[in-house]
Amino acid sequence: MPEDRRVRKTKSAIKNAFIQLLEEKELEKITIQNITQLADVNRGTFYLHYEDKYILLSDMEDEFISRLADRIVFEKVMMHDVSIEAFAKAFSEEVLKNIITYLYDNIEFYKVIFKLDRKSKIEEKISDLMLNNMKKSIPFSNTVSDIPIDYFHSYVNGATVSFIKHWVQDEDRMEPDTVVDYLFKIIFNGPLRLMANEHQHTDHTK
Repeated sequence: MPEDRRVRKTKSAIKNAFIQLLEEKELEKITIQNITQLADVNRGTFYLHYEDKYILLSDMEDEFISRLADRIVFEKVMMHDVSIEAFAKAFSEEVLKNIITYLYDNIEFYKVIFKLDRKSKIEEKISDLMLNNMKKSIPFSNTVSDIPIDYFHSYVNGATVSFIKHWVQDEDRMEPDTVVDYLFKIIFNGPLRLMANEHQHTDHTK
């Protein structure tokens, strides 16, 4: 059943106030009174929706992860009998571009949330989302090119999340299209091949 418009407005005010406070101070130093004063709601209203600030944080993470998941259109990528190039193009346009654009549209939230490190479960939730989508793409196998999926996922997830965190927190942040191009180049070619190509190019220019 959809939430009442007034409830959505109240919860939005609480969440916006929380994000603003997280930009200014550490999570542990934020009080419920800080949140309610900035959101212009009373304490009773806050507790009507959230048990504490940690439940509020988790609820916000879940909401953003759910919206992020909606942007990942794997159905258009996982077509049968397509070339590697067609698969890669579809992955770039239907997955990477959608993810980066969504992050960019919600950059203030992710800037704040990634700074929380272990106080936030956002990275763990992104990891679970990535693993679930990997399993969708290889439903009848637990390996990728004979590599156990848990090892494959561990590498891909770690590298991708680290790349995204660096971009989100970069004060001189690149435009989304540029980030998509760079991330796709690394994913498609692999870091070792790119480094080997660069080394070969350097040798030829000496």
